[in-house]
Amino acid sequence: MAAKLSLGIFASVLVGAAVLLIAGPPPAWGLLLLGSFALAALYVVARMKSRYDPLDPRFGSCIPPISKPKGGGNDSTT
Repeated sequence: MAAKLSLGIFASVLVGAAVLLIAGPPPAWGLLLLGSFALAALYVVARMKSRYDPLDPRFGSCIPPISKPKGGGNDSTT
């Protein structure tokens, strides 16, 4: 039910944006706003369809873990 509701809201936002674009040329900030919404939606859809989970240890990471210094606890650099 929640998926259908969110899909309906997303579709209505897309239709509204299309109507506004057809009605007249939007200002630059409007294009920037619509573009950022489109990129955010693309990112969300890509993450939902991806099987990659960055927190899953089976995938590994190309970023090595941060090594902590082996000294006493309260070292200060100031």
